[in-house]
Amino acid sequence: MAAQDTAVVGIDLEFLQEAALVISLGGTVYRANTAARTLLGQDILQLSFFNKVVAPADVSAFLSRAARSTSSHLGAMDVRLEAGERRCRALAARVRHPDAAETLVIVRLNEVSGDHFSVLNRRLAEMDRVLLERVRENALLKEALAENRVLVRELQHRVKNNIQQMLSLIRMSRTRRSSSEVAEFVATASQRLHAMSAVQEALYQNANAGVLSSRDFLEQVVQGTASGFGGSDRVRVLIEDGKMNSEEAHCLSLIANELVTNAFKYGLSETSGTISVSFTASLGDYRFEVKDGGPGFGKHVESRSSGLTLVQALCRQIGASLKLTDDSGAKALVQFRSRLELKTYDDPLLSFSKIGTY
Repeated sequence: MAAQDTAVVGIDLEFLQEAALVISLGGTVYRANTAARTLLGQDILQLSFFNKVVAPADVSAFLSRAARSTSSHLGAMDVRLEAGERRCRALAARVRHPDAAETLVIVRLNEVSGDHFSVLNRRLAEMDRVLLERVRENALLKEALAENRVLVRELQHRVKNNIQQMLSLIRMSRTRRSSSEVAEFVATASQRLHAMSAVQEALYQNANAGVLSSRDFLEQVVQGTASGFGGSDRVRVLIEDGKMNSEEAHCLSLIANELVTNAFKYGLSETSGTISVSFTASLGDYRFEVKDGGPGFGKHVESRSSGLTLVQALCRQIGASLKLTDDSGAKALVQFRSRLELKTYDDPLLSFSKIGTY
């Protein structure tokens, strides 16, 4: 009820069904309709309105707030009746009166049966309490999340350092042993640790420890493996961006190491030949391919079987397929869909079986 709609020159309050009064901020009642006189008593025009309420100071503050606004103001008050105190919902707005020297307010009262207004206030208070508790919980969760991120980064840093220490120990073992079998074992272990170290370094550098890009580690793994054979210049690498979780990244890095190692051992001569390595991503479908220009798999499959057995186990761990073909040389194709791209993680049709440690 805006002030411009409530000029009280000859105002008629009788059209209102609820109790309605025109009151000054000092409590003087200028007008009261029949419903108001019935509710508050026929002598309401001779009394101060504050005599009819339980908490005059609160009501005075309510009237003052209503007088400072041009729109209706909602509140509540307890009034004194012959039958006892009664809770009323109040709607107040400032009005103009040419004969009054003070500010006037029109107040409309509705009895609250069953004290519904108090119930509403209690519910609002409870909602405020719950909201405050949720805010506190969220603050604690944010603090715990920040602490966990620090701990994860510290863990990744320690794992990275431990891998470097293991590499150093392996290098020391290689210098103290002359057996060709031991030297080959040490070289293989070193290459695998280098592959794992590349992923661990990418995890440590990445702010989001749960998601890695293929570009963060894959080319480094391939070039590191090629460097171990002294053939960095004999590898052509094409790596597209594909997002994956840390488990998939670790498996893919070891797969890349094994397939590139096989290609150098069996697909290249000492002086000629190149290896093509590619990783492509299309709508979450990932293809990792290693191809050499050698004699192909053919009769050499058995000789390559040790590395391929590990590759097959790693493929099963991330739900990938492995396809070996002869195409002007040996070609190994690994295809999988990252779990980050799957919409439903709990669907049994999408679950992946895991093997043990390798």
